[in-house]
Amino acid sequence: MTHFLRKTRHFFLGTNTGKGFYSFYGQVGKEDSTRIFIIKGGPGTGKSTFMKKIGQEMLCREFPVEFAHCSSDSNSLDGLLLPSLGIALLDGTSPHVVDPRYPGAVDEILNFGDYWDEKAIREKKKNILQLTQTIDTCYSRVYSYLNAAAGIHREWSRTNRRLIRKDRLLTVIKDLQKKIFNRQKPTSKTGNIRRFFASSITPAGPFNFLANIFQEAEVLYVLEGAPGNGRDKIIETLLHLANDENFDVEVFHCALHPEKAEHLWFPGIRTGIVTSTPPHHYPAHENDHVIELQNLQREDSLSKQAVEESRTVFNGLCAKAVAWLQKAKTTHDELEACYSPYVDFKSLENLQKKILARILAYAAKNRTTPT
Repeated sequence: MTHFLRKTRHFFLGTNTGKGFYSFYGQVGKEDSTRIFIIKGGPGTGKSTFMKKIGQEMLCREFPVEFAHCSSDSNSLDGLLLPSLGIALLDGTSPHVVDPRYPGAVDEILNFGDYWDEKAIREKKKNILQLTQTIDTCYSRVYSYLNAAAGIHREWSRTNRRLIRKDRLLTVIKDLQKKIFNRQKPTSKTGNIRRFFASSITPAGPFNFLANIFQEAEVLYVLEGAPGNGRDKIIETLLHLANDENFDVEVFHCALHPEKAEHLWFPGIRTGIVTSTPPHHYPAHENDHVIELQNLQREDSLSKQAVEESRTVFNGLCAKAVAWLQKAKTTHDELEACYSPYVDFKSLENLQKKILARILAYAAKNRTTPT
């Protein structure tokens, strides 16, 4: 199992944020992709299990596999990526609706609605409508609380930002720039940028895959500190430099402010930058390079009081959002029960075997070997 762990990655392609549901699904299907399978179907029809089984089969054949988890249930999948093959399977249903961009040429729809008893499900119509409306209400509350939490978080950051000693911050940035970008020479090709979420606010509370994402790091810098302590400027500057130097980089965005980059991974030099700040504290290991951002600030008693107030309000708003996510999850489980008894899972298992065979045929045609 340890051998397979090196080939397994976990992250979120979409998540619940202060701006509603936000996703990076659009980056998956490209002109040079081999095949993108878009799964359409209702809750409880086995989409996640379908992808998990194919993922495990590919791992057994030693292909690298990337699991894109569901932000509303981190144990479920919303996507499966096979990067060495240019193949992906995506759950194309709400809230992360995905439709074919290059139908037939690249994209293909797998309609799980072909494998259910429509008559039996229609008899559940009243219950399905009520449960769906309840879920919509829950998510409306979730996004209201997360939007309010994002506002408090911005104020928390502004308070800390006013206390930063800019000369010290500039010294940290220059030191990181030298250490990171001297490890790899720039190339003539344009660097590849991939965007994900490492963390999410889920029904179980804040959850992250940071340990998995940075498992192969030879050098890892941990930015330890509260919001607004300089990490935004550090990450922003390093990302800009990576773009200028044509580095391949994976950018992991903030689950609350999705427009902000929060962590960076440079696969070519196996170097990572991790932001360790509420609500996703990263426990640094012995060989990690910890940068205490608190040391960049000057003391101010009034600001300290404001920060503590922001922290308290922020935690309360996030707790409210999580409570409504839990209600949404419970209701969604009830909705799944309206579908799953009437799904022909045996036929879906046969479909899964056929899709697996096609994926392996694509690999053989392209003479792709596990890496």
